[in-house]
Order: sequence, then structure tokens, then C-alpha cells
Amino acid sequence: MKNRLLKKLNLDTEDNAWDVVLAGFFLVILLYGSYYCFGVFLKPILSELGWSRALTSGAISVYMFIHGASGILMGYLSDKYGARWVTSVNTIIIALGYYFMSKITEPVHLYLSFGIIIGFGMGAAYVPPLTTVTRWFVLKRGLAIGIVAAGVGVGQIIFPPFTRYLITIYGWRNSLVIIGLFIAVAGFPVTMLFREPSVKISETPDNNIQNENNEITGKDYRLKEAAGTSSFMFLLCIFITLIFGLTIVTTHLVAHLDDMGFGAIQAAFVLTLIGGSGIIGRIAMGGAADRYNSKNLLPVSLMLQALLLFSLIWVNNLQGFYIVAALYGLGYGGTLPLIIKKNIDFFGTACSGTIFGVLIFGGTSAGAIGAPYAGYIYDKTGDYSAAFLTGGIVLLAGVILSLVLNPPRKTGIKVNIKEIL
Repeated sequence: MKNRLLKKLNLDTEDNAWDVVLAGFFLVILLYGSYYCFGVFLKPILSELGWSRALTSGAISVYMFIHGASGILMGYLSDKYGARWVTSVNTIIIALGYYFMSKITEPVHLYLSFGIIIGFGMGAAYVPPLTTVTRWFVLKRGLAIGIVAAGVGVGQIIFPPFTRYLITIYGWRNSLVIIGLFIAVAGFPVTMLFREPSVKISETPDNNIQNENNEITGKDYRLKEAAGTSSFMFLLCIFITLIFGLTIVTTHLVAHLDDMGFGAIQAAFVLTLIGGSGIIGRIAMGGAADRYNSKNLLPVSLMLQALLLFSLIWVNNLQGFYIVAALYGLGYGGTLPLIIKKNIDFFGTACSGTIFGVLIFGGTSAGAIGAPYAGYIYDKTGDYSAAFLTGGIVLLAGVILSLVLNPPRKTGIKVNIKEIL
């Protein structure tokens, strides 16, 4: 009976749904893995071109702003036309960006190639894959989100050491060309696997029974309607607190350990721990959100991060820093699928890419503030304690907001996915 119904509806099977998940997982590994290599290229670029560290790393701020703004556009295009062509075109744009980056001779070239071209293309690296996957699932939505999001951590672990090896053998310019070619050759075919389900998954026989752990409104919201709800504003502010704290940790924790006299390899290992435990956190918390009330899981994850930022003020031994890094990765990694799932549960799937793109823009804007803020604190005081304290307080604000976060009271409307916002 079920098979006949699926055939009648031309509905793709669950196996095809997991193919989309794996495609998203691989694409996120590829694109975010290459992004996390910027720090590996930093010193070779400085050594050859003689630029200041502040001037060179300023490309990150440009990247974060462009990436966030592009995420809104790519989310909208993905909602309207599907993720396949949005991701394929932008994968090629990113590949070209790395090629152009290999030719830089002036700071403006770096800002254009990495900050603008790659930043623009990366707007399609996270939002379209994740929101496409969410349209295939209801009861296993959290797990599917967690698997795709885990690609960020996997890429963070795999690509930097591989890139360091390439630079040793071929030099930094040729290594950028190799990375660009690899993204184009490996990434473009993967994007062809993205597809939309034939019917709305929540209306099919396997998914029409919602359990109490899914705070699903049953309606689809346009961006302007979602933005008019307190649920959206709370979710946006929670995402901002998350990324503000994250950029303080990922940008400055290695330097903090170096200041305390630990070796470069020992200090850099904290980022590996954050990335590795973040993989576990994304998958475990995403799966837990399908079985337990995610309303309780979100404040716990945020509280863990706040406490760990506070602990950085007094931790002074390597083992302690490693424990903090591992736990922080679990908390941060676990928070992402919870926020993404709530976005879908609250506002539906028709415009989910556009809405999530706005959340991403808010987060990247906070990241563009958090990292330089911590640097400013260090320049003024010679210590990161005040920055860690501020990051913890900001995350505590996120905890409070998550405790009062509820599904929107306003009744949404049915949205044709091809309608203009």
C-alpha cells in the first residue's frame, strides 16, 4: 500500500533523502574546510609580501560581512529555484576566488579575492544545503541537520594539515590553485545531487504524526511575517550571542595559550579539539532534538559555553585548556542544529533558506565584532580576561532568551515556494 502511494505521488524514497544529506555533508566539508585554511596561508603570505598581520587578517572581516549578506540572497534563491544550481554556480565562484587569490600582489587583491569573491560564494555553502535537507525530514530532521552541520568540523580537521603539506611541497600560490581545482572538480558533481522532495514531506504517511518534541506551527512564513514575531527576534539574538562568543574563542584562544608559554603545536591543538568535539556535538544533539524537548536542550548548550568562557579566565595548565576546548566544541556544535531545527519548526520550509540567511547574517556580523573586540581588549590590557568575561556574559543573555523562546503565536500563511517575498 505504502509503495503504491509513494509511486502515485512520485515521492522519493528515504534512501534518496539520505543521499541529499550525504551530498550536503560532503559539500560543507569541502567548502568550509578550504575556508579554515586561511590561517595556514597567513604566514607564507606575510613572509613573501611583507604586509602587517592586522592588514592581512582584515580580509576576514570583509569576508564575514559579505558571507552573511550573501547568505540571505542564496537562501532566497534556494527557496525559489532549489539548491542545485545555486550551490553549483557558487562552488565555481569559490574555486575561481582561490585561483585569483593565488595571484595577489597588493592587499586590495586579497580583499577582493578572499573577502568579496569567496565570501560571496560561501553564502551558498551552508544555508542552501541545510535548508534543502530539512525539507526531506520531519521526525529525523534534527539528526539530518546535525550530520550536514558536522561537515564544518570534519573540514576543519582535514584541510588545514593537508594544506600545510601542500604549501611545503608546492608553495602557497600553487597550493591555492590546487585547492581551487579540487573544489571545482569534486564539488560541482556533488551539487547535482541536491533535489527537492516531490511533495511536502510533512504531509506524507510516514511523517504526518508529530511528536511532542517538535514545536511545529504547521504553517509556512514569509520572511517579513517571521521577522514580525518575537520568536524570530529571540532566535536571531540567540544566534548572535553564539557566534560572538565563538569568534572570541576560535580567533584568540591559540594566541592566549602562546602568551602563556605553551608550544605552537600544543596551542594549535585546541582548535582541533574544538572541531572534533563539535562534530560529535552536532550529530548527538541533532539526534537528541528528535527524541527530547529541544526547548530544554538549547539553554543547556548555551550555558555550558558561557561557563567555559568564564573558566578561561583562571585555567592555567594545558590539560585544563584541552578539557575546556573539548567541552566547548560539544556545546557550540550542539547548539547549531538546535537553532536550525527551531527555525524550520517555527517558520516552515517554504522560505526557510531566506529566514536562515538572515540569522546567518546576524551571526557573522556579531563575529565581525567579537574577534576585533577581544583583540582591542588585549591591546589595551595585555590580557584576554575581560574579553572572556564579556563573551560569557553575552552567552548568558542567550541562555535567558532561550528560556523564554516559544513558537510564534501569530498564525502563518501557506506560501507558494515560487512566490516573491
